Formats: sequence, C-alpha cells, structure tokens
Amino acid sequence: MTVRKDDGRFAQTDSGLFIPTQHLAPATAAATDFVAIAERFLDTPYLWGGKTSDGIDCSGLVQIALQAGGIRCPRDSDMQEGTLGKAISLDEIRRGDLVFWKGHVAIARNTKALIHANAHHMTVAIEPAEVAIARIKIAGSDVTSVRRL
Repeated sequence: MTVRKDDGRFAQTDSGLFIPTQHLAPATAAATDFVAIAERFLDTPYLWGGKTSDGIDCSGLVQIALQAGGIRCPRDSDMQEGTLGKAISLDEIRRGDLVFWKGHVAIARNTKALIHANAHHMTVAIEPAEVAIARIKIAGSDVTSVRRL
C-alpha cells in the first residue's frame, strides 16, 4: 500500500482509502516493545487458529507481536516453545517473557500479569499471572516452560 496524500490527520492510499496517520509506520519499521503491540489486541475475540481482528488465538497473538518487533516467530505454541529464547525459572519472570503450557502461551506484562488470547475469557485479556497459572493447572495443565527472548 502506498500513501498518495497526507494532510497530517489522514493519509490517502493509492486505492483511495483514508487511514488516520497515527496508525501508519514505514513498512520497514519494527516496534521496540512487542508487549505493547500485544496490548493493542486487548478485547479482540478469541478464535482458535485465528490471526485477524475477527479473532485471534494465543500463538497468533505472540507471532503478530514478535513479528511487529522484527523477531521471527513460528505459528504454533509448541514450535514457539521449542525455538524461541532460553528457558528460565518462573520465579525470574519479567516483561516480555513467554509462559507456556501444553497447547497455550502467554506473554508476561510484568512480574505479576500476563496477556493472552484464551478460551476462558474468549478474548485477549490481561490476567494476574498467579490466577492464570492456578486456573490452567486446575484444568489439567502445569506450566511447561518460561522462555526469555
């Protein structure tokens, strides 16, 4: 997509669409904080296998956020767990760490909260880490790893 006109508030594309300029960045730009990118998806509906504004799943959220930051990322949570970052202890968690369960992944916002697309909330939600870990454990899955990029 090419911007043909920009009046400071709106940019007009070559196809005639108008986009608020605050939502534009050069195609080569990489976000500096992938967690902030994930936060932009708050309240997006949960959809298993989804990766659009119509719905998104946990690994799709992670993939979109990381790719916006210029970090290559596989699509599924098991592949993400097997290839991204290095394993750390849950006690060491900080912003940007990835928390994995069997078939699920969340992003640490800080030492106390996670952001993830999940079927419990049926949306992208911010949840206290302690609550999410306990709830998912009751459902039958322990944390399998925490990875730092």
